Amino acid sequence: MTDTIEFDPTDPVFISYRHSDGTDTTAELAWLLRAAGIPVWRDVDDLPPGDTNERLKQAIDSGLSGAVLVITPEVAHSTVIREVEAPRLINLHQTDNDFALGIVNAVQTESGSVDYGAPDRVLNQSTETLTGVDQKASTREGLIALVRGMVFHRIAHRRSAVELNDGTFNLTVQTRNTPQVYDRTGSELDIRIRPSTHERLPSAEGLVDLADVIQFLPTAVTRASAKRVRITGGAHLTVALAVGMALPASRIGQLEVIDQRGVAWVGDGVARMPETPSLAVASSGAGSNANDVAGRPRVAVYLDLMSPRSDAAFERFVEENRSALATWVHLRPISDSPLDPAMARELATEAAYRIRELSSTHANAEVDLLIRGPFAMAILVGSLLNTVRVTAYEWDDTEGPAYVPTLRLLSSMTEGAIREVLI
Repeated sequence: MTDTIEFDPTDPVFISYRHSDGTDTTAELAWLLRAAGIPVWRDVDDLPPGDTNERLKQAIDSGLSGAVLVITPEVAHSTVIREVEAPRLINLHQTDNDFALGIVNAVQTESGSVDYGAPDRVLNQSTETLTGVDQKASTREGLIALVRGMVFHRIAHRRSAVELNDGTFNLTVQTRNTPQVYDRTGSELDIRIRPSTHERLPSAEGLVDLADVIQFLPTAVTRASAKRVRITGGAHLTVALAVGMALPASRIGQLEVIDQRGVAWVGDGVARMPETPSLAVASSGAGSNANDVAGRPRVAVYLDLMSPRSDAAFERFVEENRSALATWVHLRPISDSPLDPAMARELATEAAYRIRELSSTHANAEVDLLIRGPFAMAILVGSLLNTVRVTAYEWDDTEGPAYVPTLRLLSSMTEGAIREVLI
């Protein structure tokens, strides 16, 4: 074994598994961890060329915040796991109290329950070496529970860093890049989802992963005792809106987004109408059967913050959905000048106020929200829409300009903001 290096909670989590019967579970776990904000080291993504055993030793010895042993029956036949990976990871667990070791156990007893003795047995360890380690079943629920523990372990070890950084919780978000272990930033969390095979729309599987773990994000912020959240990166606008709604201003405090130029777009805690409006109603109308809409009414808001105007996709949306809408409105900035980040607070609070008011005046209608604008504005507006039911749309031009329903959202103290993936 090598000398112990200084523990860094932002280092990746190593996943040890047997390819022959653990690949699917490991892939699912890896994407859930990434969607929750935890970088992952996995051989198929991160193992460099060279002698496999030596490269694995180097990866483990170069710095990890934790590891997961995926225990399947075939692990018993893996020399690499039994003689290289597991001994090093177990040693880290035994010698460093900060190191987080988890087990996903796919081995069952005859009665169908988790065989808690299997990890020691298949890894040829002394009895009860691993029985005290947190073991989760290889079900979706078990994997999510393990991810929850890993997130909160990481945040517990980042509290002091947040305090030293003036109470700032750093969060990065990316939905368009292919995640690798080197794509980590030292932030409290680095949210990454599966890359999409679609040119415009996010990955449906990636959104499902995010939906299952985004519930941990607001709790992570409060457990870190953060005064503000600072977000960097880039994402599809529906994901940006979901992240904003997962971080309601009423609970989180100050929210700021740093754009690609390093400029801050700062939000506010209250949706309100300013004395001098920054937005104007470019067009509006009632649905063709506005008085006959069954169930909870639907209203639509097209928040178009870019110049020049681009109305084709929204006009198509209205034509295709007119009979289901109580009303719709198209909002645009009064000025056609490029958006000024210094005006982000005013624009976001006014946009959120108008969206909330439209919903409220139509019996708390569900809002079909179509946003055309910067990533930062989608986050800031979303953070002010707590209690509003939103269907978020993504722009697509595969078959002509159109808006595609992508996520159903609702901020909640107890559940994740993403209630349903629609693509």
